[in-house]
Amino acid sequence: MMSEGQGEAQQGQGGGEVSVNLVPSPLPEGVEVGKVQVKVVDQFNNPLLQRKEVKALVYHVGLPTPQRLQLRSELAKALGIDEELVYVTHVYSRYGIGISTVEAHVYSDKKIAELVEPLYVKLRNMPKDQAKKIMDEIRSRRKAAKKPAAKGGG
Repeated sequence: MMSEGQGEAQQGQGGGEVSVNLVPSPLPEGVEVGKVQVKVVDQFNNPLLQRKEVKALVYHVGLPTPQRLQLRSELAKALGIDEELVYVTHVYSRYGIGISTVEAHVYSDKKIAELVEPLYVKLRNMPKDQAKKIMDEIRSRRKAAKKPAAKGGG
């Protein structure tokens, strides 16, 4: 007793049917299974912070949620700008659908982005080995700053 387009079903423990079709039906026009595709939904120009705040739908039907670095490059490609000007701030995935909502900040100048974006966002938008290197450097600076202060407290 399935309607058309639901795919195959299996018998559940309680005797009812359980849907196993992970492809949303119907797919939006132009979306292909097994490909990551970006559709910009909303752009808000924030002149105070000199950036655009972008919301996009990312279709990844049949694939796991893309990592932040891949989302960053796909979004930059969709907007036609340099990847270093895009900072992905949030990724909201829906279970089993293959569609994620992405929020990102897009800057016109990298210097402004470095001033405005918080450190944790910058670290999340770089390769893990590079982020780990920066965090180790910060930790060693903090440790070095604590040592002289602890000795002179007598």
